[in-house]
Amino acid sequence: MAGAALLLAAPAVAIEPQKAPVTPGPVPCPSKGPGFVRFPGSGSCIRVSGRVAAGMDLRSATESAATPTVAGRLAIDNRADTDLGEVRTYVRIGNGRR
Repeated sequence: MAGAALLLAAPAVAIEPQKAPVTPGPVPCPSKGPGFVRFPGSGSCIRVSGRVAAGMDLRSATESAATPTVAGRLAIDNRADTDLGEVRTYVRIGNGRR
């Protein structure tokens, strides 16, 4: 108990917070099209897009309640300039009926 009283009686020492290094964020890349950004230190431009749709299927084949429907899609488009011309990588992942 006496040790706790000594700690509480000691003067408080303030520690100066250290500032985190600031890294630059993505830079717009309008030469490749709308939505493309270039990350610092990279020679390629990337665009990430997607969509989600939800609804109800009211034309159920059984007498049960309506069935909820959900569909989604994610697209990643990467473009880089090389000595042979532009190289494009495109990936699209989706599910559902839309």
